[in-house]
Amino acid sequence: MKHPLLPERPLSISPSLAATVGLEEAVLLTALGDLTPFLPLEPYGGRDWYTAQGEQLYLLLPFWQAADIQRVATSLRNQGALLLGAAPFGSSEILKFALPGEYKRSAATPPPVQQAHAPSSRSANTIAPGWQPDAETMARISQLGIPEHFVREQLPEFVTYWRERAEPRHSFGSLFLRQVKSKWEAFRATAQRKQALPEGWQPNSDTLRKLADEGVPSTFVSRGLQRFLDYHHSSGKQSISWDLEFNDWIMEDWEKQDTPFIEKRKPTAMARDWQPSEHTWEQLQRLAINPRFAAELLPEFIYKWTERGGHSARWGELFIEYAREEWAYYCQGIEKNPVAKPISRNWQPGGDCLSHLVNQCEIERDFALSLVPEFIIYWRGQNAARKSWDAVFVRHARHQWAERNKLAIGNSYGKPQESNNSANQRTRDRSIGDILTDTNW
Repeated sequence: MKHPLLPERPLSISPSLAATVGLEEAVLLTALGDLTPFLPLEPYGGRDWYTAQGEQLYLLLPFWQAADIQRVATSLRNQGALLLGAAPFGSSEILKFALPGEYKRSAATPPPVQQAHAPSSRSANTIAPGWQPDAETMARISQLGIPEHFVREQLPEFVTYWRERAEPRHSFGSLFLRQVKSKWEAFRATAQRKQALPEGWQPNSDTLRKLADEGVPSTFVSRGLQRFLDYHHSSGKQSISWDLEFNDWIMEDWEKQDTPFIEKRKPTAMARDWQPSEHTWEQLQRLAINPRFAAELLPEFIYKWTERGGHSARWGELFIEYAREEWAYYCQGIEKNPVAKPISRNWQPGGDCLSHLVNQCEIERDFALSLVPEFIIYWRGQNAARKSWDAVFVRHARHQWAERNKLAIGNSYGKPQESNNSANQRTRDRSIGDILTDTNW
């Protein structure tokens, strides 16, 4: 006799499995086991990979939403009970998975027609010194409307970065595409605020005072000013801050002088307690970059360069450029969403957001995705509305990445930190609520 509340075949859950991996995890694992005979199969890397579409999973698990399936699948992966091989289910609605250990297909399942001719799986390799994107990658980049010359300009930095990391990858093309896309969007957002050098332009008093503090004679500055004006009026170059351009122009010329009394700046390694100088903070303010926002970038900037083991004589300039790109990304997210909205129950960071975190901020993708459930719960509890939840999530991910790597974020903007002064409290000493709800800027 059939129960009226059981219109379809019920899922049978193993009690011992539920006790081992969790009840929800056992439900999903059982459902996937029932689906595997009907799913397309792709042998790769010595394993059989199955692809389940969202419609199939929603039909079998109607009590879950996309975020629930992703959350439970991630839990199974973290326990070693499932292997995942696709974009997050919440954004792609495709679950590509394999079972751990040696898996043998049932005799009832016919092998794919092309299995006998399938090429052996590609092994992961480190990037070659002369690596170039293939035609398919260039075609995909071209579809985004990115000029080829801009793409070529990103190649040296990309190859140098991955050769320093010496990490093997199956495909550097997809990584390069994400980096170029992120760089292009940041470039376009910055370019909208650039302007040509105005007629009759003169450096402001703060710039002249800073150059004087660096020991540059006023006569040297005056001679350099005329060359600066002549060159940039004819070059057609545009800039966000011509004062910053002029400061860099004069300092570069000044350091090239062969006079014995000039103290040359020598490249130094990045230190874990590095802090930008007061001059750097002032330059950031001239670029209209909020100093609190810039201070939150310090941990990832320091961590990236300590990991690389890089040396530079211009850490301040590198930090300014890094802050420019991050601020452009933040402003772009706000401009795209003129209306503030509450966060949805199944919200997920967009592809551009994850690409920015991985390529620009160098935060591990799995680490960033692991923050999503807590992020949603917190903001749904606050019932707050924001124009760009991606921008808020990037700030939250940077803060948590700083916590993980034990790096303090300076909140004093170039001044020494004092642990007994609440005005100079480090961001890592603040609660998640204080960080995420700070809307003073």
